[in-house]
Formats: sequence, structure tokens, C-alpha cells
Amino acid sequence: MVGINPGAKNLRVRNLESGKETEEPYDRLIIATGARPRELNLPGTDLSNVFRVKFLEEAIRLKKFLDTEKPARAVSIGAGFIALEMAEAFRGRGLENTILHNDLLPGGKLEPEIGELVRKELEEHGVKFVPNAVVKEFKEGAPGRVGEVVTTGGNYPADLVLLSVGVVPEVKLAKDAGVALGPTGAIAVNERQETNLPGIYAAGDCCEVKNRVSGRPVYLPLGDVANKQGWVAGENAAGGKVTYPGVLGSAQFKCFDLEIGQTGLLAQEAEKLGFSVHTQLIEDASRTRIYPGSRPILVKLIIDRKSHVLLGAQIAGKDGAALRINTLAVAVYNQMKIEQLAEVDFAYAPPFSPAIDPILVAARAAAKEMAGEKT
Repeated sequence: MVGINPGAKNLRVRNLESGKETEEPYDRLIIATGARPRELNLPGTDLSNVFRVKFLEEAIRLKKFLDTEKPARAVSIGAGFIALEMAEAFRGRGLENTILHNDLLPGGKLEPEIGELVRKELEEHGVKFVPNAVVKEFKEGAPGRVGEVVTTGGNYPADLVLLSVGVVPEVKLAKDAGVALGPTGAIAVNERQETNLPGIYAAGDCCEVKNRVSGRPVYLPLGDVANKQGWVAGENAAGGKVTYPGVLGSAQFKCFDLEIGQTGLLAQEAEKLGFSVHTQLIEDASRTRIYPGSRPILVKLIIDRKSHVLLGAQIAGKDGAALRINTLAVAVYNQMKIEQLAEVDFAYAPPFSPAIDPILVAARAAAKEMAGEKT
């Protein structure tokens, strides 16, 4: 598809084999053009050993390069989900891996204590994390290939470079047709996934979504969000009447043996939105301490001092940490007060948790501390 004519309700479509363009009518249209990798406007990003893994074809190209060229040193630019997951893949193939970024995850989406655990996990597995290193140039070594990444913090030899600096919504087609964009730069939609143009919907990584805690539009290009938006857009385009209430920013990922989960607002985000924030950080065991396999879990809760409502949470650990974030997502979604969370009747068995789950330990500690605060 190369164009949308909302007035005539037709699409201009190009046949990729013949190059011929035709017009196709529509009654209702769903735009799901996704996102494209964010690019760095720097010399050398077009060299043959620079990779992005947003698309399957690029991942296949990277795997072929690894199999045939046997590189020894990989330099990753950015520290989002992809870069952290690829760090494990690179180390598993025996490559040296250096990650250059100003923080862990796009926009620093980790609380400092959780981020420190991720850094330690990277270091323990031989990955070098270099903060505050701004890339200036990808210097050519062998003809057509990057040989060195030049930064404000030094130069780093590279046999391959992974660009993992996030994505941007693919909105040109929609914008050219008169579809309105929101403050994030993605397509603006309402709770029915409708755009500003009648009969045109949008879903997935090309559009923004409402954050249920802040009430503000955000850009959150995650697979589960895209699927939920797709369900709503599809049903409404077919004549249904359903809505999508928005997101909490819930996510989980794995960095080597460390599991990380997050939901809701960061402490700094909550403060910027005007909340008076109380944070509660505890470390506890994943199972009954004497049970085999028990490991430490770190839990951080972000709470509104005035209302005592849970605003967000992050968890990190090596034994069942990530799935626990779903419990906290339910609490944030339902605007539970910390005292209510502390009273929830969790199931207990030594193979799965201590008698008092780490979430309850954190909630009880927060409720106790906040009971003595003036609100």
C-alpha cells in the first residue's frame, strides 16, 4: 500500500512484482504499519557488519554473519530488551560483548537498585557495560565494515555492531492521509482505537496508548499491547462496541539468569506527575529458605503518600521473580491501597514461596512505615 484517500475511501496499492499501481476500495480501514528501528545519524551506520534485529530478515542476516564470519567482538549500542537478550546470545557463542549506553533500558526504565543488579549480572557473565559513552562515529576497518566504534569515552574495536536504540512509529502513510498524530509522535487513537478520520482505526506499534496510572498518552511498542489493540480495532471495525482501557507499562525480561519485572510508574515518573512518593525496598527469599533452589528476590514498591495507592513496582531475582510482577500489576490496575495489598491471602508452599511472600513482606513494611507518616 502506497497511499490512502479517506475522502474517496480507497487505497493505492502497488504490485511488488510488476510495479503496477491500482486503487482498492474500503469500508473501514485498520492501520497497523508498526515501527522501524531508530537510526543514528552518524557515519558508518550503513556498513555491512552493522545490524538491527527489529525484523526477521535482519536477524537471519545476523545469524548468517555469525555462522560464516566467526566474529570475536560485538559492540552493542543501547541497552534495551534486545541488547540485553542479545548479550546472552553473543556470550553463548563466545563473543566478547561491550554495551555502550547512558543507562539500562530505553529512557532508564529501571529503578536504580534493580539496574545495579542487571549491571552486576552482565559483569558476572563477562559483558562490559560502558555508561555515558556517546557514540560519535563507526570507523571503517576492513573495506565496507566497521572496525572500531568511536565514543566520547574511548574507542572500542568491533567485528560487528548491534544498533539497539529503540524504535519509532511508522506513521508516514497515515500522516500523509490526514490521520492525526499524538504528543508521542505516534498515531492518536481513542479507547475504541479510532483515529480522527471516520472509519479508520489504528493498532500496534504505530499508535500510542493511554497509561492508566498517569492518564497520559504513551508510546509502548510491546507485542502484548499490539495484540490487545488489534483485537479492539478489529472488532470495532466489524461493527462491535469494545474498548481498550490502556496500559500500566507492565513488562518482564531475562538477563542471563536474572529475571526482571516491572509495572506502573517509576518513582521519578510519579514525582514528575505531582505525586508525593513513598518507596519501599526489601530483599527476601523466593522460597522457604531451607528449600533447595531458594534465591534472593528484590522488591521495590512505589506508593502515593497521600492516598496510599500503589503506583508501580519492580522485581528482580533468579527464581520466580518475573511472574510475581503480574500480581503487582493487578494491584496497580485496581488502584489498591498498600494496606489492602498487605492483607491479600496468598497461597503458600515451600517449593514456591516463603510463608509470607516477598510481595507481602514489602507491602507490610510499607504500610507500617506509612502509618507513622503525616499525610
